[in-house]
Amino acid sequence: MTGTKRYTGASAALLLGLAACGGPASIVVDNANIIDGTGDAWPTGRLVVVDGLITCVGAQADCAVPAGVEALDADGFWVVPGLIDVKEAAEVPSNEQAAYLAFLLGVTTAAVPEIPEGPDGERLPPTGSDDARIPAPRPAAPVEEPPYPFGLFGQALAATVPLDAGGPPGREPRDLQLYARSRPALADREALLDSARAMGARGAAFAPRLLEQERWAAPYRLPHGMNRLVEYAMVAERIQDRLLPDRTPAEAERLGAALEVHREFVREFHAAGGSVSTATNGALAPGLALHEEMDALVTAGLTAEDALYAATREAARYLGLEDSRGTLEPGKLGDFLILESDPRLDISLTQTVSRVGKGGVLYDPPTLFDALLDNPGNRVSDNPVRLLIGGAALLLTLLLFARGVRRHRRSLGPRVVP
Repeated sequence: MTGTKRYTGASAALLLGLAACGGPASIVVDNANIIDGTGDAWPTGRLVVVDGLITCVGAQADCAVPAGVEALDADGFWVVPGLIDVKEAAEVPSNEQAAYLAFLLGVTTAAVPEIPEGPDGERLPPTGSDDARIPAPRPAAPVEEPPYPFGLFGQALAATVPLDAGGPPGREPRDLQLYARSRPALADREALLDSARAMGARGAAFAPRLLEQERWAAPYRLPHGMNRLVEYAMVAERIQDRLLPDRTPAEAERLGAALEVHREFVREFHAAGGSVSTATNGALAPGLALHEEMDALVTAGLTAEDALYAATREAARYLGLEDSRGTLEPGKLGDFLILESDPRLDISLTQTVSRVGKGGVLYDPPTLFDALLDNPGNRVSDNPVRLLIGGAALLLTLLLFARGVRRHRRSLGPRVVP
């Protein structure tokens, strides 16, 4: 590729990290297996991002390499659109580390309900940013909808649960929650599934939040082979922070039956033509929850490819952002993931995040996570002095971990062609 800048070894890793000090960037991802989210795929494709926007995606013969643009050889890797959470839980106080973690696990856009102030009246910083220099999801406004369990599923449920089904055994919050989560088991199943088919045939949009119901029905177990980032204590702590009340065997059985009804509803809704997207509502640690929601959709009966579309194309449509993200197409934001394996074979392979691209800026999760975790409030601003300080601090951190960086670049990600 004549006229293309190329870097090798640790120098390339440093450039990937320091790119975060610049703003929207230009990058060519070459020789990748590209899944663009529209239904098209290229086994040896090329993605071109210029000044933060995609200018070309497709076969190498159809996409010229701009002069002076860095090229990354992604041979043997897969490129997919960045993941989107249509409803993440708000943090009080706002937790920047949670936003960084979600981003480094592949969530490039998250709709988080706005909380204007903290418990003591303090102003809360935003949990996301459109600035490509900040490794956090882009913010989006959540779609207004009735709270669970009403929503689209709840609307159908209300019409099919017998009037004499009774109520919760008590008025304690635990009793009310368990009753609400178990209620689908009381429904007229055929009538409920007829409603799912009718809604799907009308082209309705639905974010089922199956992971929430799964967590109530059975204890959560961290998946084997998950991205190495989940080995950090913060992730384990955030999973433990969301432990649910103990359930009796009878309660667990009812919750499991309700989950099966919920899954059937999602399967029939999708098969009839409905749009299914991903929402987590803080069911697990940030980022991890979205991967597990996709897995929950596959368990419900969607294919792995459909689950990937739910977290990209369909999620963007749900939020009204389909003109700027959700698929890899010219004119859209250069937000994408580089994965180690093909997620269409097994949706859990979305967890093998090797690089996260935001506005053309590439982030290396294993290399940058420690630096971000140390003090995530030290964001790079437009102030030249802070730009210089931030760049120097990041450079020093990466130099200290140079040996580890070289190992990571050999085993975790595509290498820049020398």
